[in-house]
Amino acid sequence: MKKKIKNFLKKLIIIFKINILIFASYTSSVNAAVPVFVDTFDISDETTTPGQLVFNNDGTKMFLTGYNDKKVFEYALSTAYDVSTASITANYSVSAKETALNAVAFNPDGTKMFITGSASDKIHQYSLSTGFDLTSTVTFVKSSASITSQEGNPEVILFNDDGTKIYITGRVSDAVHEYNLGSAYDVGSLTLVTSFSMSSETDITEGMSFNDDGTKLFMNDLQFDKVFQYSLSTAYSVATASLEGSFSIAAQESHSQYVAFNNDGTKMYIVGNNGDDITEYSLSCAFHILTTACSSSSSSSSSSSTSDPTSDSNVVGTIKTSAKLSKNVITHSINSISNRLNFIKNNRSNKNLSNQNINLDFGNPIFTSMYNASSISKKLNQSPLKNKLPEGWSMWNEGTISLSKILDDSTKKDILSNNLTIGFDKKINENEIKGFAFQVGYSDIEVGKSGTGSDSLNYNFSIYRTRPLENNNYIESLFGIGLIKNDLTRVDGSNVLSGNRNDKQLFGSFNLNKPIKKNKFTITPSAKIDFGYTFLESFTEQGTDALKYSSQEIETGIASLGLKFDGLTNFNNSKIKPFGSLAYGYDFTDISSARLSYINDTGTTYSYNQNDNKNHVLTSKLGFDFTFKDNLNIFSNYNRTQRSSSNHTDSIDLSLNFKSKRETEYAMSLGGSEDLSAGFNLVKNLYGFDLKFDVNRSFQDTSDKNAHVSLSTKF
Repeated sequence: MKKKIKNFLKKLIIIFKINILIFASYTSSVNAAVPVFVDTFDISDETTTPGQLVFNNDGTKMFLTGYNDKKVFEYALSTAYDVSTASITANYSVSAKETALNAVAFNPDGTKMFITGSASDKIHQYSLSTGFDLTSTVTFVKSSASITSQEGNPEVILFNDDGTKIYITGRVSDAVHEYNLGSAYDVGSLTLVTSFSMSSETDITEGMSFNDDGTKLFMNDLQFDKVFQYSLSTAYSVATASLEGSFSIAAQESHSQYVAFNNDGTKMYIVGNNGDDITEYSLSCAFHILTTACSSSSSSSSSSSTSDPTSDSNVVGTIKTSAKLSKNVITHSINSISNRLNFIKNNRSNKNLSNQNINLDFGNPIFTSMYNASSISKKLNQSPLKNKLPEGWSMWNEGTISLSKILDDSTKKDILSNNLTIGFDKKINENEIKGFAFQVGYSDIEVGKSGTGSDSLNYNFSIYRTRPLENNNYIESLFGIGLIKNDLTRVDGSNVLSGNRNDKQLFGSFNLNKPIKKNKFTITPSAKIDFGYTFLESFTEQGTDALKYSSQEIETGIASLGLKFDGLTNFNNSKIKPFGSLAYGYDFTDISSARLSYINDTGTTYSYNQNDNKNHVLTSKLGFDFTFKDNLNIFSNYNRTQRSSSNHTDSIDLSLNFKSKRETEYAMSLGGSEDLSAGFNLVKNLYGFDLKFDVNRSFQDTSDKNAHVSLSTKF
């Protein structure tokens, strides 16, 4: 009775979601194969830590593992493959061999049983005197060699159709490991064939199943609450797997453990740890869970004119990173000017507010070479430039390296950005400043691990001003325009497509501040609004089954409340100014639908609505500015933007500058991404001649060592 009541309440809770799914199934294409929720079966009386689910040959029995229970549970089904008719009939403890049980499998006649778990990291083989009957005599036979070198937390055991191959997957490696067996359904000898990584789709791999002929593979994960469908060009060869798409099960289960199918692929089952239940779905298209038509289910993952491109994770990932990049560029432009205004406020007493001599490694060899070879780089490291600025004007620059990691859907996205900002400003009075800035940046975007991504260059120009208000309040404002040039690449199986796209931007910011001085520290509450508009031009890919993307608009905006602090501590010959900030923001970004079509079928338009529900944003900054005798300056700050537990951006700014009394300037730099490098720069004026010495060293490439000496003068 308790189990029936619990099932009834759970059905009431999800009734509205069920209606929505059923309605969607009727309004979609007649051949659509989206799974439709049918029922759930409560297993909490047997276990609250369920694992792998398997059926016998005719679906009249099912078997389930219990992680903490260290048991395999046997159920009888009065109606084949209908889990709502299941009743517990037996259980068998495997605690003598495995104390953290995850997986179970049988040979075709059920006279052999195999189990594994995260305690032993081995596959254990048992014999059953009566097939698929745990009440008969069950005898331990043998254990495999350790599989720890491939997987430290095995979650699944699968066999191919003739039992000569066994497959293991788990959370540690996020990969499927394929082994050859010396004899069919005998784990005495394991030989690793290959390991197929699923880390592009998930960080927490749980369950896995094959279709009836081994040409499809299904994987469910814990992180995104989705089932992923792969196509195998060679049956049961995971090395040939390619992702076709995914189906969300979040409406029914937020902690899925395993995915299984009935014998003909018209039913799918999800084992859930949060609900302690088995959820059953019906499929109108056998072993096909995507929104694409059934006719595409037997094809490979390569796009065709009959498939919906918005079910391709690479296409969706490209659309999403375009929006993310446009927001990142605007955010960095606003933040760099905000950093400059904070620097001025922290150095009010200085007559010269030029902030230069910052040497940076941008993490990109082409960009770094262009910067080092440019006249800008040379002039920034020469003090005579200060004397050439108009009276009252100061020059500053800022370089930033940042990495954004996004895990908000089925595909990981990494955005590495390198940016340089050069600005000029003038103090009109103690509290009023006006200026302008130029920014150039480079971004390298990776969507998953297949090679899909883009290389982008962005340029923009901004003007800014600080105005005092009444009651010690003041307002900071800025306006800017920009351009982003994208070189896009999309990899679809063996098909590589490319295209170019330009994005035009307008952006601005208003920031109201009220400084409150407390002893040596200043606390500044603030209210801020940042806004931007990006117009993405239409573009067409080049390649087989190429797509044409229509123009798109992105309106970005965030309103925030924050608290800043800074202070000043003077010593005999030096001073240090710690600073930091914490702000909460509400993101009201509005992204229009992305519309696309195949160039060989322009009559059919597909749409993708990007729903970014990460409205709440928490940003923090912590750093210091240290000066010794006006000769040595060390400036550093760490910034973090957190939108969710799986979506954040970290960036670090660092500079060290030294000028001796003999008109010799020194600068050191440390930077980069995967290729970390360091540099040392020296400039000395000798009787009107500039002697310059540079040394650069890459830590990753030991052959990359450069030293340059030059002597020059100006006439």
